Amino acid sequence: MKEKIGFIGIGTMGKPMSINLLKAGYPLMVFDVNSKPLEELKEKGATAGKSSKEVASQSDVIITMLPNSGDVEKAMLGEMGVIEGARRDSIVIDMSTIDPSVSRKVARAFSPKGVKVLDAPVSGGQMGAIAATLAIMVGGDEATFQKCLPLFQAMGKKIVYCGPNGSGEIVKIINNLLAGINMIATAEALTLGVKAGVGLKTLYDAINASSGQNWAMQNYCGAKAFKGDFEPGFMAALMYKDLGLAMNLAKEEGIPLLIGGLSHQLYSNIVASGLGQKDSSIPVKMLEDLAKVKLRL
Repeated sequence: MKEKIGFIGIGTMGKPMSINLLKAGYPLMVFDVNSKPLEELKEKGATAGKSSKEVASQSDVIITMLPNSGDVEKAMLGEMGVIEGARRDSIVIDMSTIDPSVSRKVARAFSPKGVKVLDAPVSGGQMGAIAATLAIMVGGDEATFQKCLPLFQAMGKKIVYCGPNGSGEIVKIINNLLAGINMIATAEALTLGVKAGVGLKTLYDAINASSGQNWAMQNYCGAKAFKGDFEPGFMAALMYKDLGLAMNLAKEEGIPLLIGGLSHQLYSNIVASGLGQKDSSIPVKMLEDLAKVKLRL
């Protein structure tokens, strides 16, 4: 018998990840504050719980996939939260992207109950979640990580053990710092090239075979922004949040983030402009409008 899995947070990422667990044969109980995805998952064979506490009480492994640190703390440690229902020797895996200090706080809170906690944020966006090709960065007890490896392999392709609790979050934050910088740099550079008279397809093909190549351009923009699709995907508001986590980490470590800080402010402008619910590739659209060009493949 495979472990009984509880999944809390059935949103843009959590829903396809849950579906892949069902495809892999795991018994699944799900919970979300939004009832619509619960009904969709029930149709695919999952059981719907009424609270995080109930899901935890019925599960061997409890997974959370939530927007931010506050949501994770509430679902884990709040009233009717996971900590009230988790059984001794169960495992809690938080796959959200949050502050590493919160990951460590959660792990400390569960330790007296005999519950192991892993932080396991993911990269690859909605497309990776659907295709089960996510990169998963895991922090926590290594033996617990090894025990959960088949579970991770049902949702992702590249699984990396990063070290003690909080280490997975640190790696993810550094990844998204680079991703945010690269997204803005890609939008800026290619807008300049098209405005100067070279077609986007020529720029795209040449740069993807050259030193300027980056994942944001080759995969994300190629699949969405350069086709005129700015619906999420990975929302700009979440990129802003993740860049904020990088700024917090840099402050804690005494490291200046000059380009990272500017990227954070640019995404701050995007959110303040009412575009936070658009895809994180929305800088392409903003620079298109500024330069009066279109970046389309």
